[in-house]
Amino acid sequence: MITEKTQNDGSSTASRKEEARIEHYNQDDKISVGSLESQNPKLKRTLKARHLAMISIGGVIGQGLFLSSGANLNAAGPAGALIAYGIIGFIVYWVTFSLGEMATYIPVSGSFTIFCRRFVDTSFGATIGYNYWACWAIIVASELTAIPLIMEFWTDKVPSWAWSGIWLLIIFVLNIFGARSYAEAEYIFSIIKILAVIVFIIVGCITSGGLVGNTSPHEVYGFKYWKDPGAFSNGALGVVNAFVLASFSMQGTEIVGITAGECENPAKQVPRAIKNVFWRIIIFYIGSVFVMGMLIRYDDPRNLSDTDSVTVSPFTIVFELAGLNSVLSCANSGMYVSSRMLCALANEGIAYKKLAHISSRGVPIYSLTCTALVCLVTFATSFIPGKALFLVLTSLSGVAGFVTWGGICFAHYRFRKAMKVQNRSLDSLPIRTPFHPFGDIFGMIACTVIALMAGYSYFVPPSAIGLIGNYAGLILCAIGYTITKIWTRSKMVPLELIDLDTGRADDIFTEEDRNEITGPWYARIGKRIVNVLT
Repeated sequence: MITEKTQNDGSSTASRKEEARIEHYNQDDKISVGSLESQNPKLKRTLKARHLAMISIGGVIGQGLFLSSGANLNAAGPAGALIAYGIIGFIVYWVTFSLGEMATYIPVSGSFTIFCRRFVDTSFGATIGYNYWACWAIIVASELTAIPLIMEFWTDKVPSWAWSGIWLLIIFVLNIFGARSYAEAEYIFSIIKILAVIVFIIVGCITSGGLVGNTSPHEVYGFKYWKDPGAFSNGALGVVNAFVLASFSMQGTEIVGITAGECENPAKQVPRAIKNVFWRIIIFYIGSVFVMGMLIRYDDPRNLSDTDSVTVSPFTIVFELAGLNSVLSCANSGMYVSSRMLCALANEGIAYKKLAHISSRGVPIYSLTCTALVCLVTFATSFIPGKALFLVLTSLSGVAGFVTWGGICFAHYRFRKAMKVQNRSLDSLPIRTPFHPFGDIFGMIACTVIALMAGYSYFVPPSAIGLIGNYAGLILCAIGYTITKIWTRSKMVPLELIDLDTGRADDIFTEEDRNEITGPWYARIGKRIVNVLT
């Protein structure tokens, strides 16, 4: 009798909690927590493991590495650029794991804006979501702006708008045919980009050693540019100045979290992609920047800067030094993730509801069209003479990245706290963030500090380009958060009422998958090596 009464009391308590949770979301947020799951038709789970493997690294390799890395070399010098990329890479490591833990537990498209809303509050989720959508819309525009900057080195016979217009049309058409079409195209683009970076690193190393070159006898470079003109171009301040563009270069590491809603088996595929992306960034980014620092002077006028000189990709410069004569973009990924984010915002009731429409091909067609139009309008401003706009766009995107990454860390911190308060076992998580909560706390503090101090040097002497690029986005985020807070009147969700069940991946996560993800240490190491290399 006592047992039965206890069970009934426990059931009643759980029922009351569920009623309180539903009332909280319906009253404060004016939407249902399951809104995303009720859409008809839904986004299709068509992304395979090979797609995700390439998207996880190809999505982060774009003009941020191919072009903007030259600006970082100019701003910080070879050692300073390495330090900047290393610190940003360390932040990215924790952010990627935090997002991966949530995205495999609740695999939905547009994941982290939903997590920020569900685990923090509606206005916070709306701010992070719109910030991320705008970030990638700007990245696509900056990619389109970068193409003419690079191509004018090879020929000035083709108008700038022609290069960019053709590429925008191509990526729009690719995205219209659905996630599978995007993934197949990105798979091919990523292979080409990865091969280009690998060839660049190999050619750069043998060129630095004097085995090949465009002079006779071949010049040995080694670390001579670390001595003259020097390892740092502007001391510690130069490293700080390089943070934003380094962040811009690494935008996209969170793409695997966005694709979780369209993977065939996110609980199995996403952890694999997330665990490997860090090592690939170390190889591709740190390796590439290291090679650039050996072969290119930081004061080379061809590095991207706000001067009127012709900008040349560091990759092109190195291949020229080797006696060889290469450019691809991550705009395809940008169009994909930004359209999915806008669709998720609409499904959550914080964007125009028509933007949530999914075509029979599983494409958020209105969100895609809206994103393409914003990209086009933003790109149209590139006809302003000089490179000021491009530098502003890249800085805006870089700072937006810190906002996104900090938001992900905060959402994950509250997600784990809710797991503890609600007595949920961590064994139900397909992947776990190591050393929690260190990563979340470090990520939140680092993103906040760097975002605020990155534009410090642009106050004296004052630089409109630097100040707008570094602080306009933060001001807009603060205004957006205030407006949505007033509009939704939302409150921070109490930990005991946080929804940890809607959209869970129980139906697609099996014990066999768990064993493959965890397993013996030697098996994990062997699989990691194979996955990284392939």
